[in-house]
Amino acid sequence: MMQSRPPRSDTTSSDLELPQVARLLRRAALPVLGIAALAGVGGYLLSNLQPKVYTATSSLFTEQVGGGSNALNDSMLRPSPLPRGGLQQALHSPAVVKLVVNRLRASEIAPATINKVQRELQAELSTGGFKKLKVELDPNSPSNSSTGNVYILSARADSPELARTLANASVAALQLWDIQRAQRRLEQARAALKLQLDVLDRSAQDGGLSTDDVNRQARAAIARDLAVIGASRQSVAGTLDVIAEAVDPAGPTSPRPKRTAALSALLALLFAGGGAVLLGSRRALVDTRDSDPDDASALYRRETSDARNVTSTVPQR
Repeated sequence: MMQSRPPRSDTTSSDLELPQVARLLRRAALPVLGIAALAGVGGYLLSNLQPKVYTATSSLFTEQVGGGSNALNDSMLRPSPLPRGGLQQALHSPAVVKLVVNRLRASEIAPATINKVQRELQAELSTGGFKKLKVELDPNSPSNSSTGNVYILSARADSPELARTLANASVAALQLWDIQRAQRRLEQARAALKLQLDVLDRSAQDGGLSTDDVNRQARAAIARDLAVIGASRQSVAGTLDVIAEAVDPAGPTSPRPKRTAALSALLALLFAGGGAVLLGSRRALVDTRDSDPDDASALYRRETSDARNVTSTVPQR
């Protein structure tokens, strides 16, 4: 009676141990390292072909206007405090972009370069994806400060000089926009005061309140405020102050050929090493099955059985 042989375990072929993996990697060390080196060199060369981008930064301080003794000075002679996110929205507005381009035209940058920057800024306004100019709250600035916040403005360009000029022009444009806000607020206050004065004058002409002390005091206060506004129209101040102007960046922020080469080589090393282990394990599995005597004897028994069946089917004479 034939005893059935227990099934042969394929543990060595399906579950590789660490010594087996190390042995397979040693056998394929040269091809794996060669592939990683080629990937690193290729990543370095491709990264160097990309255009260089330089980033210049400048810092601003937004002052929070507090209360004071003169209500007119506090509310009308200075713009209202900017809410969180207001500076970012202002930088990415058509009015400020126009001011930035005008500032660039007053610099020593070539007109062709300025036109290119203008087209890029206009394209960002159309698509809503802003990369060339950004302003963010300084992470070291307290979020609940009662005095103001510090913002970092960054400008990206293809040369250090253009990045610095673009950053400083953007800061100057934001300051001018802030002053224009104060001037518009001042003009609105002036129009409202003149309207009140006209109402009082008409009441006086009608003879109803011409001798009233309250009426005279109101007219005097309005006239005083109008005089203050007229004197402050040319000296109005904004809430933005420059902490540090932008300087020429020492090097490009992108591309980074060394980092790209290192990442490319590392990824190629991982994939090539994994492929080498997988192919080596499959080859070892095939070799083991081909050299197994049990499999060879089984094949011989099957061939012998097939031959007997063929012989038995031949008719006897």
